[in-house]
Amino acid sequence: MDFDAVILAGGRARRLAGADKPSSLIGGRRLIDIALAAVAGAQRIVVVGPDRDLPAQVITAREDPPFAGPVAAVDAGLAALGTLPDGREIAVLAADLPFVSAEQIGELAARRRAVDAPVALAVDEAGHTQYLLGVWRADALRAALSTADASMRSLVPAGVLTVPLADTDDIDTAEDLALARLRTTPLQRVADALAPLHSVASRTVDVDDALGAVLAVPLVAATPFPAFDTAAMDGYAVRGAAPWQIVGAPVRAGHAGDPLNVTGTAALIATGAPLPPGADRVIRVEETTVLDDGLITETTVGRDDTRRRGESWAAGDELAEAGTVVDAAVIGTAKAAGVARLSVRGPLRAVVHSSGDEVGSTGSSGIVDTASLPVREVLARLGAQVSRGAHLPDATAALRTAVGPDRAPGEVIVVIGATGRGSADLLRAALLDVGATVLLDGIDVRPGGSLLIAALPDGGVLLGLGGNPVAALCGAALCAPVIRRLLLQARPDGVEQITVTNATELSHPQLSRIVPVRSDGGRWVGSPVKSTADLRSLIGAHALALLAPAGYDGALRLL
Repeated sequence: MDFDAVILAGGRARRLAGADKPSSLIGGRRLIDIALAAVAGAQRIVVVGPDRDLPAQVITAREDPPFAGPVAAVDAGLAALGTLPDGREIAVLAADLPFVSAEQIGELAARRRAVDAPVALAVDEAGHTQYLLGVWRADALRAALSTADASMRSLVPAGVLTVPLADTDDIDTAEDLALARLRTTPLQRVADALAPLHSVASRTVDVDDALGAVLAVPLVAATPFPAFDTAAMDGYAVRGAAPWQIVGAPVRAGHAGDPLNVTGTAALIATGAPLPPGADRVIRVEETTVLDDGLITETTVGRDDTRRRGESWAAGDELAEAGTVVDAAVIGTAKAAGVARLSVRGPLRAVVHSSGDEVGSTGSSGIVDTASLPVREVLARLGAQVSRGAHLPDATAALRTAVGPDRAPGEVIVVIGATGRGSADLLRAALLDVGATVLLDGIDVRPGGSLLIAALPDGGVLLGLGGNPVAALCGAALCAPVIRRLLLQARPDGVEQITVTNATELSHPQLSRIVPVRSDGGRWVGSPVKSTADLRSLIGAHALALLAPAGYDGALRLL
């Protein structure tokens, strides 16, 4: 593709409190750098806007007057390119598109050429035309500029081609910026890498054996709840209007009471007891009073503390959707709904191996294994059935056994250590020997960046974690929820965005960072990890938080 490009990087960014939007960081890159990468194949690139640190080959220009708007900026960019042949292609894009790519520019150009349209403009997933993401024919752009007013809409000529493209949303507000940063976190990159994994097969189990699994089909009530009219409070079951004469024996939970056959009668009733035949309603004890003649009356007229049959749900109602993690609430609801067996995936079975000749050694150079337990705890908190694997020496044969066809049973095999690039880090060789497919080999996060994730030939997944205990814990916290979601088709966990008050001093300039945090009076305060070789920095922490690069105060709570 032979083309030129104009990038609009001016504007006042009023909805971002006047911040220099093109310099905002997304995934450790400036928005202007993302735009430059998308048009890196252009013969010439013009950036229209104030002075910034840009590559030497980039041409700079400024609209006249400054901040005169996007049409004026496009005009200034076109002028900076000089005389162009009519058919020359020009990519015009704004420097506020966090996910713009060279592939999108190529798609717009190809679609425009196919029908010789004057311009091809992107349409985002909400159906909005992105006037500042398009590929123009030079003569069409010159003609449009000659008649346009200050609005980009007025610039669009007849015959425009609109092309639906994903990930073309722009950034206008602080919320847009936060969401874009969220999408570019290591969490998203882990999810993208693991997308090829296949979910495990569903199975039907007794409801009591489903804890930690994920519903493969919705939970549907077999019976209504309550199954009968029942007392919601201790009180009186009454028939007719007050006053009432107390008759018969008290009605207890689990027992049917005698019928109230006569209007003006009542029976004592306990919470959970079935409403006696003939009774109209239940009045709680504290809202009744005894009259001088021994009859009772109500102090609040019309009160009814009866829970009616099917009040919570009817037979056939959907109570939990597919993808719901089965916890105590799901199990209790299923039992109350008359459901004895559930169709589920999982729970995941995980085997956690330690590795390294130095780990567990009794010699003077040996170290204690403190990484395995926190990793097992992370997996167990996600409902996995976790077993302790073997300790693996620094030998390809041992690692090959741990990940090969004769390995311990389980959908998730965890190896702590052996993921570095040193002479003793042999996990990659073992994976190659057994025909595994590496899905992720390292990630830009600290600690825990030496992640190694592979799809095993039998459908399992290998999670290789850094050998230091903090790195291993952080890697597990980052990956385990994603693995559960993909293998068990679980609904995405609600990612909790938090604000870490001291994020600026803790964040890395280019990389995401995981830090322990504690809640302090409704605020989250982070602590530096002084050493990844020991767990002392995590003592007293309430959670782990994933910080974006360069001091952005938004964070994601991992645990």
